[in-house]
Amino acid sequence: MQKIGILGGGQLGRMLLQAAANYPVETFVLENDNECPAAHLCHHFTRGDIKDFDAVYNFGKGLDAITIEIENVNVDALEILEAEGVKFFQSHRY
Repeated sequence: MQKIGILGGGQLGRMLLQAAANYPVETFVLENDNECPAAHLCHHFTRGDIKDFDAVYNFGKGLDAITIEIENVNVDALEILEAEGVKFFQSHRY
């Protein structure tokens, strides 16, 4: 089963999780609000700052793929994760 992570847990994250329910994936969300819209739909919720290098890197290093649902995330951590083989969907090079 693929492990898919989402940085951010707002309404878009919730919609992504609703769509992911149709596939054999294990979902992970990193967000600083335990009561965010996506918190109760994912398999695994991690409370953390999506702008913090260590939080993003540690969240993503065990995943098969990661995406973002908000534009203000730590790009440096994403670039390292991508170089280490974590698939990244949605270009962080705007």
